[in-house]
Amino acid sequence: MKYIIGKITLDIEVLVTEHDKGTPNQIVSWRDVAETARNVDALCDYISSKDASQLHIVDAIARSGFWSAVFRNKWKDCILHLNEFKKECLPVLKRNFPNDKITNKDYRIWAPSCDLSILDFDYFTLRKFHSDKMEGIMTLWDSTTSKYIIVGDGACFGFKFGNMKHYGIKDEKEYYYLLRDEMKPHMTKTLTVVSKFNNAAMLLFENTRRKNDIKFLPPTDLYLSKGNKVYGNTPNILPPLF
Repeated sequence: MKYIIGKITLDIEVLVTEHDKGTPNQIVSWRDVAETARNVDALCDYISSKDASQLHIVDAIARSGFWSAVFRNKWKDCILHLNEFKKECLPVLKRNFPNDKITNKDYRIWAPSCDLSILDFDYFTLRKFHSDKMEGIMTLWDSTTSKYIIVGDGACFGFKFGNMKHYGIKDEKEYYYLLRDEMKPHMTKTLTVVSKFNNAAMLLFENTRRKNDIKFLPPTDLYLSKGNKVYGNTPNILPPLF
């Protein structure tokens, strides 16, 4: 199956499952992958607006490489390091990123130096940060020389079912301010930007201690397709030429 992320093509063997998760160890549907890719792209736009350096990026939980494809589409000269704990994903990464560094490390105990790292846990929320040993992982990755950390947060999925009461908040934005303040004692970086859709949010932490308002950015209109089908609200444009 061919997936196109902007102008980057991924060749991924589809695993046939009842719920069409699609790719090796992809826990969520293609819809959620596509929406999240546009959230990551929005954070990349924000970083580009303030940082023109050649970024060294570590995708710590790379799976099939969708987020790395977003980075390479945004910054063609970035230095990519894709890491995946599950060995069954490695052939996919090696096929689609043959010139990039690929490793098989345990992100819970390993964190290399870089400019930008991304940790998309699929299960991160503020409650789990305090109860599922997430504090140590975030402190470990915060301790590197990175300027930025992107983290996937799934709390907004539960807000549809009344989970706000667990946090004592009245709206979603309050949650992210609460998360920022709760994580401050454990990190030198601060939550500054959020881009979300209904089921998940991508959070950007930066090297700053200023307590400014959090920026809430809408997803971009990044071109996405699976097979011959263009995804969702993509503008009416022709597929990229290669």
